[in-house]
Amino acid sequence: MEDDDGMRRALHWAEAALAAGQAPFGAVVVDAEGAVLGEGHNTVAADRDVTAHAEVVALRAAWNRLGDRQGLAACTLYTSCEPCLMCSCAITQLGLRRVVFAARGDEVPGARRLFEADLTGAAAWAAEHRPGWRMPEIRGELLRAEAVAIMARYDWG
Repeated sequence: MEDDDGMRRALHWAEAALAAGQAPFGAVVVDAEGAVLGEGHNTVAADRDVTAHAEVVALRAAWNRLGDRQGLAACTLYTSCEPCLMCSCAITQLGLRRVVFAARGDEVPGARRLFEADLTGAAAWAAEHRPGWRMPEIRGELLRAEAVAIMARYDWG
């Protein structure tokens, strides 16, 4: 799957989240051959689960489909927004090969980075200090304007 296609699919899920009244974040996990293994959107409010970020929803689905976590090491995660610190640690612990995101985390209205950490910094720290964790290749700001436009339509109040 080309990066543009993966990101458009993640943005589709962000739109689905918006339509469902959830924070407008979407994510897709794709294997090395381009097959979609897991996808979804933020369901924090609906599931009453603070860990149900779009990335975690997609990773859970992919892991369930694969049956083991080792297969995730060859995967790419497409996400409509730069992963937060929690998601960055999960991505690094699972050893994903690549992460492609659209909007920067600090472009979420009212958001502030926890400990001033971003995906690159958190993943690099974890990969260096946690045995077996791996720093993914990161590509940022793909279709950024589209992601920011989706986020702007959500009532962050």
